[in-house]
Amino acid sequence: MPDVLGELFQWVAPEAPTRPQGGGRRGQGDREVLAAIVFVATSGCTWQQLPAASFGPTGATAHRRFTEWTKARVWAKLHPPVRSRRGPRRRRPGKLHADKGCDYVHLRRWLSKQGIGHRIARRGVETSQRLGRHRWTIERTMSWLAGCRRLHRRHERKAEHFLAFTSIACTLICYRRLAC
Repeated sequence: MPDVLGELFQWVAPEAPTRPQGGGRRGQGDREVLAAIVFVATSGCTWQQLPAASFGPTGATAHRRFTEWTKARVWAKLHPPVRSRRGPRRRRPGKLHADKGCDYVHLRRWLSKQGIGHRIARRGVETSQRLGRHRWTIERTMSWLAGCRRLHRRHERKAEHFLAFTSIACTLICYRRLAC
């Protein structure tokens, strides 16, 4: 895991609760646990398959901290600092490109009211090569998300955990693309 991403994570991670003096094992550091979570997200392995010898924390520890950080919305807070390293965010998309699955009159009307242009393929009309010239960016982004193997097969029962892994994947994509 890159050091810059670990430093950005330190800014948004909540403080670890301090234990009262006494016995027990030393807690795992945030960076080690973050590296383990990123490994689970990119490799697609389950929490039980996490190689503790490589990362330090066990699968149970990584999952517990992942759950705590998901409840604290750490993944949603981590994405904007990574994304904003390249300038201010656009507030509204210029145009929406979509396929026939999004061809609804109420959606077109809503987009027009919001001032967002749209290129949505129409149902019942043969495919057009002209739409493909613009929609390849969506296909490319979906391909980048497919690189996060945890999203291939949904192991998570909770929707917030699946969305957290999606946010981790988007953060990693932005970090890799904007680091250049």
